[in-house]
Amino acid sequence: MIAKGIVALALAASTGVTAPSPSPAPAAPASPVLPPLKVIVRVKATTPCTRMAVHANAAILLALRNDATLQQTIARLRTVRLSHNNSIDRRNGLNDLSNLAGRLLRNARDADRETGKILNFAKTVKDPKEKAALVAFVHALGGAVGRQRKTARDLDGFVATLEAYDMMRVDDTQASMQRYTTGYYSVPTVPDPTEIHITPAIDRDWTAIYSGRYPAYWNGQESPSEQTGLSDTQLAHLAARDFQRRLPAIAGDESTAAQPILQAAEHC
Repeated sequence: MIAKGIVALALAASTGVTAPSPSPAPAAPASPVLPPLKVIVRVKATTPCTRMAVHANAAILLALRNDATLQQTIARLRTVRLSHNNSIDRRNGLNDLSNLAGRLLRNARDADRETGKILNFAKTVKDPKEKAALVAFVHALGGAVGRQRKTARDLDGFVATLEAYDMMRVDDTQASMQRYTTGYYSVPTVPDPTEIHITPAIDRDWTAIYSGRYPAYWNGQESPSEQTGLSDTQLAHLAARDFQRRLPAIAGDESTAAQPILQAAEHC
C-alpha cells in the first residue's frame, strides 16, 4: 500500500536524529580524490569516436541536469506548504513536486538511452582497454542515474498518495448527506490485502466525522499524516532530508564514471 511507503519514508528520514552515536573507529587511510564528472572535450577526428563522444556527453549532461533538479526538489520540499489550510498553496506545491519528479524521470530515461548506445558501440571496439573503460563508464553512470530515478519515483509516490487522499477525503457536506439520507453512521474500513489483521480495524463514526474531530476517507483508512502523527508539510521536510542524504552516493557514482570515459576517449 502506497501510504505505508510514505510512513516508511518518514521514519527512515527521521532515524538520523535518534540513532545512537557510533563508537569511534580507527582512522582509515585517506581515499583518493576522484575527478568530477564532465563532458569530453577532445577526441580523435574519426566518425566512430565522434559518435561515442556525442552519446557520452549527452548522458553526462542529463545526469548533471538531474543533479540540479534534485537540488531544486529538495529546496521545494523544504518550503512547500501542504498543511496550512490553504488549498491553493497545497495544489501549487503538489503540482511543483509532480513536475520535478517528471523531469527527473524523463532525464533518467534519456540518459539510459544514450548509455545504451555507448554499450552498442563498445561491442565493436577491438581495443580491450577502451572497451573496458566504456563499460566501466556506463555501469558507474548508470548507478548514478538509477539512484536519481529511485528518488524521482519516491517523490512521485509521495505526491500521488497525498493527492489520492485529497480525492478520497469525506468533507462536511458528504458526511451530512450520508448521515441524514442513508442513516449510516460509519465509514467501513477497507482491509489491506497485503496484511493479516488479527483485530479488525474500527470503522469511523459519521457523527464524529461530522463534528470535525478528525478527517475520514472513503477507503476507511488513516492518511499518512494520521499514521505518522506528522503534518503533510512535516512529511515533505523529512523527504527533503532523506533525498539530501542520497546525494553523496550519486556524486560518488558520477566521480567513478569520470575517469573511464576520459580513458576511453584517449584510446579511441
